[in-house]
Amino acid sequence: MSRKSERLVNLVIALLATRRSLTKSEIFRTIEGYEGSEDSMERMFERDKDELRSLGIDIDVSVLDPLFEDEQGYRIKPDSFAMSPSVYSAVQVAYMSLAAQLWKDASLSEPSQRVLRKLSGIASSVNIADIPSIAPISINAPIFLVEIINAISEARSIDFLYIDSDLNVNKREVNVYSYFSNDGFWYFKGLDINKGQERTFRSDRVVGEINVSKNSRSYEVPKALSDKPIFEESSELLRASLRVRVGRGSQLRHKAISIVNEGDHDLIEIEYPFEKEIISMILWHLDDVEVLSPKPLRERVIQSLQHLVDSHG
Repeated sequence: MSRKSERLVNLVIALLATRRSLTKSEIFRTIEGYEGSEDSMERMFERDKDELRSLGIDIDVSVLDPLFEDEQGYRIKPDSFAMSPSVYSAVQVAYMSLAAQLWKDASLSEPSQRVLRKLSGIASSVNIADIPSIAPISINAPIFLVEIINAISEARSIDFLYIDSDLNVNKREVNVYSYFSNDGFWYFKGLDINKGQERTFRSDRVVGEINVSKNSRSYEVPKALSDKPIFEESSELLRASLRVRVGRGSQLRHKAISIVNEGDHDLIEIEYPFEKEIISMILWHLDDVEVLSPKPLRERVIQSLQHLVDSHG
């Protein structure tokens, strides 16, 4: 963490913990990071206040002595800083938790842990049944997430080894335009420099690490960038019949082409391009989902469950 970030965190903690407003002199004396002349500390404090306010953290300013109005005190009121559970839905809290979790063990690990601790204060309002529809996103997040995001923000090309549709491993060089998740998998899209065409690559098909070019601002992201993925290969859609408990399996229901109610369960027909993807979704929903057909898919789900039993007892 940078010295500036550490100072801002210390300032927030101090202004939150105090039961009375603190003067500037008390802040400069007790919070590590404020140093130099009086004028330089004043400027530093004003910049810090502006930055915290831009982040949505309100600093309450009050006059400490009616006879000396130039003596001001500063504090952060807990009720204005805390997150209210009534403001956010269970799914919104889940999304925020997952977003913070994605940065765990990365360059933002400390800030993410603070976010998670803050979210835990309102987690009692979250219904665990609402979370599975989005949770697989973080499970499959690749280890090079930070590198890809930095490459996009700094317009640096990347190169990597990639497994194509014929299971051949080839080197690719790409100007990355965007990064997104879809059905529990992560993708990045950009210009394949050697082919001169836009392509979408699935992150779990990247072999080893990616290399980020040292040259920044080497390309521009098209202004009319399409949101539609352009995949490396077109996949024939497969179809499955599932029996899903009513009120559960929201991620599978989202993919459904038909839903027929059968009392406590619904019969759902879905189409999917990759077997590995759909098995992952089915296993995530535990006993809320039963595979009816096709038979090979049902057998592989049973094999996966048996493997879990053999591994963990």
